[in-house]
Amino acid sequence: MSDVSPAAPARRALTGKRAETVQRLADATVETLGAMGYDELTLPAVAAQAGVARATAYTYYSSREHLVAEVYWRRLTSGSPTDTDSPDVKVRVVGVLRYLALVVADEPALGHAIAVALNSPDPDVKLLREEISRYIHRMIATAVGGDGDSKTVLLLELLFTGAIVRAGSGQVPYHEIADMLEQLVLDLLP
Repeated sequence: MSDVSPAAPARRALTGKRAETVQRLADATVETLGAMGYDELTLPAVAAQAGVARATAYTYYSSREHLVAEVYWRRLTSGSPTDTDSPDVKVRVVGVLRYLALVVADEPALGHAIAVALNSPDPDVKLLREEISRYIHRMIATAVGGDGDSKTVLLLELLFTGAIVRAGSGQVPYHEIADMLEQLVLDLLP
């Protein structure tokens, strides 16, 4: 799956002190969500937790939704699925879907925040949402490889999206969603 490399963040590529500040804001977002929940999350609260000026936070993020979407993007692109080199398409697809489903499995507050934030009309969130969608599509398409067609990829994308909506709304824990996705892939793919 070498063609599934993460792209630069949708807003801007950062290095040095700026990259450190953005990482501190991302870490503080997760901490603040755990303590307060999404309804109480604000950019100024995250800035205070990160030890940066409020204006600095607004330099990098247009809204709390943008911040949460960026945290998800960073989580999504920071690891990689297992079994991507397997000759068995089912094993490859299960590895990818399990990876995608478990990115925030141990952080339900973050999972809920992502579910809400990604639906924001914020233009910066829209850019990230599109990049996230392309990234997920590439991962699934690469896992399917020559063992399927565009309809199979679309079916798997829709299956994953529906599963994540259920998990993000708190209906089913992410770990159970990963297991459900695995069973469905085993049942659906030849």
